[in-house]
Amino acid sequence: MSPAIRRSPLESLSALQEEAARRGWFRDKRFVYYGGSGADAHMLSHFLKVSMVLCDDYGDDIREGIEKGWGAQVFSYEKYKRVRPGSSDSFDHYFCKDHGDEISKALAERAAAGEIHFVAFSTTLDLQEFLFRKGRKVHLLQNPVIVQNYFDYKARLAWRAEQLGIPIPPESSLGFFGQIEYRELADKYGGAFVVQVPLSAAGQGTHIIRTDEDFMRMMEGKRRSLGAAFAHTQVKITRFLSGPSFNCTAAVCNGEIVLSPPCIQIVGDPAVTTSATQYSGSDFSLRGMPPELRRQVLEIMVRVGRWMGHNCYRGNFGIDFLTTVDRQGRPDAVYVSEINARLVGESQYMADFEAMQGIVPLPFFHVAEFMGLDLPPEDIRRYNESLTDIEGSNIIVCNNRKGIFRSPGTLRAGRYTLADGRLEWRGPALSLSESKSSAEFVVTSGVPWEDLVLGHPRYGDENVPVFCLQTRESVMDPSDWRVLSAKWRGIVCQVRDALGLTPCPPRSLQEH
Repeated sequence: MSPAIRRSPLESLSALQEEAARRGWFRDKRFVYYGGSGADAHMLSHFLKVSMVLCDDYGDDIREGIEKGWGAQVFSYEKYKRVRPGSSDSFDHYFCKDHGDEISKALAERAAAGEIHFVAFSTTLDLQEFLFRKGRKVHLLQNPVIVQNYFDYKARLAWRAEQLGIPIPPESSLGFFGQIEYRELADKYGGAFVVQVPLSAAGQGTHIIRTDEDFMRMMEGKRRSLGAAFAHTQVKITRFLSGPSFNCTAAVCNGEIVLSPPCIQIVGDPAVTTSATQYSGSDFSLRGMPPELRRQVLEIMVRVGRWMGHNCYRGNFGIDFLTTVDRQGRPDAVYVSEINARLVGESQYMADFEAMQGIVPLPFFHVAEFMGLDLPPEDIRRYNESLTDIEGSNIIVCNNRKGIFRSPGTLRAGRYTLADGRLEWRGPALSLSESKSSAEFVVTSGVPWEDLVLGHPRYGDENVPVFCLQTRESVMDPSDWRVLSAKWRGIVCQVRDALGLTPCPPRSLQEH
């Protein structure tokens, strides 16, 4: 009698859920999500129960979907302050210090029932310091800051590219702010070039330089922000490549590199942001990436992932790619731009898009690696071999006016359709998987709530995130993958207008 064929828990999401329940992988454990947007905790909900969320933002999606729907406790910087500044720095640097006693008390209550596992979007020094004295029943399922920063460092790939055998933009160079000059760089690169600071995220440390005025504006801004470190801060400089940006996400897990489908990134679209380099979402529904480029992207993910794994990195990471285009405007070559050593922007909604197709979400492998779950390497290799395209797009929309604004809270998170050009709310939803048809789109991720003030009280802010739009459709212009289509530019403007933001007096960051 031939032995029964073992069923892999990775063959489908339902198989994983059954195996996790049978083996008690998450039994008697309490999971805490730590990250900028509370709605991002949804990426874990497909395979485990989240009992606490520490986040920057707040909104009726979090209140209804997470606090009431999941029964999870939410500690939110924004909920306490009733202010949403344009940066998450205050949350990253001070939240655990300011609210440590309350959070510790809540953790102690949960620790009585089992181990506590912190799944952090990325580790911060504030979080590390907070967890240091929490004892051995509290576990961080993320790499420490020192490891993150090693791989996040923008110049690292320029140093290692030849060794790794990966393509980087032609004539990439390294320099220091105190030594670079506009004319020399403009002559070298024949026009526009890109300057990146060593450590940054979401495009905030990336500057496209087209004129001497652009260069001087960047230098003055960096001189103010870096202070005494300005002259000796290293920068990476590359030629500006005009093609669309790609992204791919993977995970180092049990000696293997787990893959996910590449996507087109939305970067600097003027419909959603005034910053030409700001990361603004991704399109997984657009078909047409040349097969040879897709194959090359996945090969690079494996090559870089193995190097990271050999150097003690674990779990989720992403790589951003730059492209050039042919005469028809289609990408014809890819170049590695940077590593993102964390649960990247795509992680949160890509997990939902994968779950919609019954695929095991990539963040599971991040959790599995840090928890030491038994996943045979051959199962991971079969998972990679069956990799298929997924469907879904996410647009991160910002307030495109600088200043301080108040929201009346009239726009609700949830499912929407357009009827005769009007927005119609169809019901609550935290993510796209809760939509009922391809005609619906979802407005989620910190939709401004009643009496919330947008903008720092001292100087106001521009490009404050106000919501995400999620749809099953492709949102990019089919003739130019760098910008949104006319349809989705119109929907973005219509939903943002429905927020009803009005100028208002500043609000102190003291607790209210």
